[in-house]
Amino acid sequence: MLSASRGGELVQVATFSLLKPYTADLFAPVEKELRARMRQVAAQSGGTVSGSTTVTAGGIRSHAYEVTVGDHVDEYTFVLQGRREYQLLCRRAKSPGADACKQLVRTFQPA
Repeated sequence: MLSASRGGELVQVATFSLLKPYTADLFAPVEKELRARMRQVAAQSGGTVSGSTTVTAGGIRSHAYEVTVGDHVDEYTFVLQGRREYQLLCRRAKSPGADACKQLVRTFQPA
């Protein structure tokens, strides 16, 4: 896991092994599982899932979720490739200005 922080902001990339290889045709079915996982994460942190979208990270179509907890937002992006899951996390203030989060997704490249 790699991470960097400044003030209340955090960017982090973690990697996990998948049991089965991921292929692009699993994009829609995987969304249901990720949505359920994000509801659990939000509940555990005392927050709520406040948004979800599709983004491109490292040239890979990916699912992204926002979890609002108090005065901050945690943005999770799940980049799935082969037998690898990359979880990008960006914590930012609730107020506008998610430049670090946008840059994390825009510049991410799978190893």
